[in-house]
Amino acid sequence: MCLIGAQVRHRTAHRLIPYGFVAPALGVFGLFALGPILFAVVLALFHWDPVGGTTRFVGLGNFSQILTDPRTHSALRNNILWIVLSLGIQLPIALLLAATLSDASRSSRLLRTLFFSPLVIPAVAIGLLFGIILDGHFGSLNAALGLLKGEAVRIGWLSDPRLALIALIGVACWQYTGFHMMVLLAGIQSIPHELYEAAALDGAGWWARLTRITLPLLRQVLLVDALLIAIGSMKVFDLVWVMTRGGPNNATDVLATHMYSTAIMSEQMGAGSAIALLMLAITLGFAIIHARLAARGGGD
Repeated sequence: MCLIGAQVRHRTAHRLIPYGFVAPALGVFGLFALGPILFAVVLALFHWDPVGGTTRFVGLGNFSQILTDPRTHSALRNNILWIVLSLGIQLPIALLLAATLSDASRSSRLLRTLFFSPLVIPAVAIGLLFGIILDGHFGSLNAALGLLKGEAVRIGWLSDPRLALIALIGVACWQYTGFHMMVLLAGIQSIPHELYEAAALDGAGWWARLTRITLPLLRQVLLVDALLIAIGSMKVFDLVWVMTRGGPNNATDVLATHMYSTAIMSEQMGAGSAIALLMLAITLGFAIIHARLAARGGGD
């Protein structure tokens, strides 16, 4: 019996060794990833005045406040529009670029680098640059349109509430389409080249190969890339804050800028944390939808 007990303890200890190696990494992850989330959950249950130093438990009052706030509804609508337009613009263009530039020629490598290069530029620099380009009075875009039209053009790309959000989405698409092109390119290059050769021998053209081979085999990668676009569109902040600060008249306000102005500018840390948790819940919803679609696709 003692021998059997010793063997059981030895096997148990042997099975626990891998967990011992993983435990430090999990501890660091929990400290820097899960810790802030738990702190936000606790903070969302209180009304905290950072200036006066007073704290008052309000339960779900902060959530009730933000969910009934018209500004939250407007910011959420802007985020949804940002997601829809980003998916409709970035994903098709990225797919066409990836399919066109998937060969190993020097020109394709150069073009891939050029399309990817906006991603390495800081968002603040891009915001400042396009703020100058889209300026309603002295902007380069209006100047170019004026040359084509033969008269002065004064379009308020960032000051007109009807145009400002569309202009920001266009700038974001310019910045990130190259990144999504590279994601899809990696998926395309993993498809066996023999399939394309066989299709070419059967007389299939470029469009037929794209729709009959590339798209079906790229389904999982497209789902992942769509998830990345949706999450990136949900948490967009820096570009909006640099170019418009959510204006004019909250026309470009999104949940991230609403959270920042509520928590920092208005010093309502609890309500700001509630907005952050709302963003987290929506993002997790996207991840769950993606997981179910991926599982369904894997079972087909």
